[in-house]
Amino acid sequence: MVVKNRLSNDARVKKEMAVLAEDGWRVTVIAMPEAGVPEEENRHGVRIIRPPVFSESKQKLRSRVAEASQSIDMSTRARVIRYLRKNKLRRLVADLQRDIPWERRLRNAAWGVDADVYHANDLDTLEICGSVAEKRNAKLVYDSHELWLESSRYLTTTHPLNRIRLKKIEQKYISKANAVIAVTPMRGRKMQEMYPSMQNLYIVENAPEKLPDLPGKGRLRSMINAAPDDIIALYQGVLCPERGLEELLAAAELTQNPKLRFVFIGMDTLNGTLQQIAADKGLNNRVFFLPPVPSEELPEITIDADMGFILFRNTCLNHYYSLPNKLYEYMMAGVPIISSDFPELKRVLEEAESGITVNPDSPEEIAQAVEKLAASRSIRMKMKQNGRKAALSRYNWEPQSEILRNLYRKLR
Repeated sequence: MVVKNRLSNDARVKKEMAVLAEDGWRVTVIAMPEAGVPEEENRHGVRIIRPPVFSESKQKLRSRVAEASQSIDMSTRARVIRYLRKNKLRRLVADLQRDIPWERRLRNAAWGVDADVYHANDLDTLEICGSVAEKRNAKLVYDSHELWLESSRYLTTTHPLNRIRLKKIEQKYISKANAVIAVTPMRGRKMQEMYPSMQNLYIVENAPEKLPDLPGKGRLRSMINAAPDDIIALYQGVLCPERGLEELLAAAELTQNPKLRFVFIGMDTLNGTLQQIAADKGLNNRVFFLPPVPSEELPEITIDADMGFILFRNTCLNHYYSLPNKLYEYMMAGVPIISSDFPELKRVLEEAESGITVNPDSPEEIAQAVEKLAASRSIRMKMKQNGRKAALSRYNWEPQSEILRNLYRKLR
């Protein structure tokens, strides 16, 4: 299995590798390096390899450039560095200088494993796994966590030349794959429309492990020094564009309940932008930003929330058809949900009767939903019970893991 993420924060890949190891497969995962963990280790019978992204000299250079670009230094050198970092052509060249050597290391690591199956997690690893599988005469699984070619990062932030390259890669390998995995039914149908020659499609949703016994409460409340009667409104996930986070801060400003505390927990790719917005709005005593925790520890955080947010904006089909991890994580923890009114999300929340859907572009609608849940403990308790019951009976990893097991048994 190859993934370009940090394994510690990728709950899906960790669940998949554990299922396959339990089912008798000898699993190797090749992933992104992480601070404080070895380049290679064996964890619960799974071999994990983390090839370095940059050489040591390149990493030192990057650190110096980042330091200069983030400073207030007005020297000619610093200004040129800041200009170049924003230049699209330079960014393309820099991306290629980063990605080509790293992908070569990833491919070499994959080639070093004489596998029967190469499992690509997302489009950015498909060429690596596909090319090695071809040379090894092995089988290929394409696990599409995202509807990549219909995602915002592909449509707006990826350089046009790179968009052409990625599209050709998916076109080339998806019809050769022995199995293709999508994470929602609507994403799967869209992929079938895009690639009529694609075969053996499976839907494996991002549901969490079943937790019959929830962890004790208190960890999140202690982290923000919340009072016992404070009402915690939680966003968990990456802090990045198009997740409705600026709209959520605007909604926080509109809310009147003095007991509300808004918490954002996750990796910050916006480099402090949200923190500055919160400060400008005078929300520092009501809004808290916390660093990410390993996915195994997340239930200890989620359990303290009185409501949770999923506010993807409708900027691409990838968002519109999404069913993210946090949807089921909130439900498993018994947390009422305020979600974008998109079809897949709305279907699950209406079936489970565990949340409210809103227009994610409307801070007013978001604020009204927050106030509604904050004002009624009985509504929150009903949604809590409904969501947890649905998660334990249907929306959990057990049925999804059986789909994955059966898929792989057919590949033996």
